[in-house]
Amino acid sequence: MEKRKYESKTLIAEYRYLSENKEFRFSETAYRLKNGSIIIEYNGEPLSLYGLKLSYNKNIARKGIFSVTSDDYEFWKSFRGKIEGNSFVDYEAERNEDIEKAREEYYKQVNAEHENILESLSCEELSY
Repeated sequence: MEKRKYESKTLIAEYRYLSENKEFRFSETAYRLKNGSIIIEYNGEPLSLYGLKLSYNKNIARKGIFSVTSDDYEFWKSFRGKIEGNSFVDYEAERNEDIEKAREEYYKQVNAEHENILESLSCEELSY
């Protein structure tokens, strides 16, 4: 993939494995790109899921990116969200909840204004 595709990305979810031992920690961060595809960036310590064993006593940390389909992302999100004792945040769901709350407030305000207008009009002023 070309680097230009990563210039505009939106954070949609984040998972952090918070082990007591720093050598086992790793994080995964999901982004939606401007073309609609989804990538997950990972950052793993030497003994983590993403660490690489070079020899008996030699491990290295790794960082990387992989592209996933929408179905794979939904599975990843549901799997990571169920793991207790770790940190998972679904920013997309939080953003959708905020939009829904704002939409409900707007509709309540419009309905209240509409009711006030109807109450202020007398029956003679109505055109029917």
